[in-house]
Amino acid sequence: AVDVHSLMRPYYAHIFPSKQLFEWLSYEGLTSSKESQKDQQQFIQNREFCFTLKGEIFVRYNSYADEKSLRKDLKTKVPGKIDIGPVFSHNPKNRLAYGGSFKPVERELVFDIDMTDYDDVRTCCDQAKICPKCWPLMNCAVKVLDVGLREDFGFEHILWVYSGRRGIHAWVCDERARKLSDEERSAVAEYFSVFKGVEGGGEKKKTNLSFGSGKRAKMHPRLEEAYWKVLKPFWEKEFLPAQKLMESKKHFETILSMIPDATVRQKAEFDFNNNKMPTVSRDGDIDVNTWRWQRIVKAVEDELRGKNTNWDLTRCLQTIIFSHVYPRLDAEVSKHMNHLLKAPFCVHPKTGRVCVPIDPENCDAFDPFSSDAPKVHELLQEYKKFGADENAVKKTAMGKALETFERCFWSKLKVANEEEKKKKMMMNNNNVLNESNKNSNAAADMEF
Repeated sequence: AVDVHSLMRPYYAHIFPSKQLFEWLSYEGLTSSKESQKDQQQFIQNREFCFTLKGEIFVRYNSYADEKSLRKDLKTKVPGKIDIGPVFSHNPKNRLAYGGSFKPVERELVFDIDMTDYDDVRTCCDQAKICPKCWPLMNCAVKVLDVGLREDFGFEHILWVYSGRRGIHAWVCDERARKLSDEERSAVAEYFSVFKGVEGGGEKKKTNLSFGSGKRAKMHPRLEEAYWKVLKPFWEKEFLPAQKLMESKKHFETILSMIPDATVRQKAEFDFNNNKMPTVSRDGDIDVNTWRWQRIVKAVEDELRGKNTNWDLTRCLQTIIFSHVYPRLDAEVSKHMNHLLKAPFCVHPKTGRVCVPIDPENCDAFDPFSSDAPKVHELLQEYKKFGADENAVKKTAMGKALETFERCFWSKLKVANEEEKKKKMMMNNNNVLNESNKNSNAAADMEF
């Protein structure tokens, strides 16, 4: 087995993109005026970097004036993990001098989705294990959340990152998002917290789906769109065949328990207990799990076409799908400005894989078991092979990761930062001009 920690010093020295990371977290790196540079330095110096050193030693409240001092500390202290915290009111190194006035003032809105939270619906893996059969749950989460954050909240600058092992992180970096209070962050997190957990060992799943009343009741428009465009196709075409839920007695019974009609349950039980299977001549080339689900859907529709007035029956199919594949957020991570989150491009100490950016518009193509998520020892081998210089980094798998970072996130955010700074400079100039005019008028009045 590779000793990941022994590779961290050369990784930090030659490959880790501290320049790009520092530029991003500064949000001010494009103007050359001395005043802007001073503001930038003060801003970034108030940002917390947390290191986890060998032996699980937690070192909080590190801060840096420039990228060189960050890289120097990385090569000296060699953290196994880097977490990023908020921007504080004062330099976190001097926090004890400020007492109660030391507090977080700005922080990206972040989201954390972990595969272990799906253990009750996975038959292929559990705990920290992942495989190609369950990883698509993360792609499903990216598709739902990315559209919701952009279309419902108007956020534009969202960085999606593979966690290095079993999940994904999102960093929402619009200035408006960074300035949200804890209460506002909680409101956004709750907006996306449809899945509310499990009871009884996973048999009973809780969701927060707000329906209207009556037989034609509908969900919130965002949930309706997520259901028809993402969740339902994913459930039928990918998830059911991969996890074989309709062949597992435990999972089949969980689904049955969510159908509030005895007739529908009896039909489904008949298929399961008699091991009914599709035939190619009648049903085409279809997976048995999808086929059994479609028969449940037909049984529900048949009941609703009759005189059944059980309104819960109209929504049970949606509830089943949402409770299995809708994104399961660790909402507490999103709710608090002071929460730490693992930095992009650091290395997961258990897997040795780098936390690389993901293209949200092409997330299905991302393969966490390949060089898409490179291992640190492979990167160092490539670096040496390609000449061990700055150009060599671009030729390694890190080059592809940095291209994704630039194309999907940083290039647009740089433009937005520059436009925002121009607006602020114009406002400052106007304020100075107005103040000058006031003083001139006051002087004229006195002379008069």
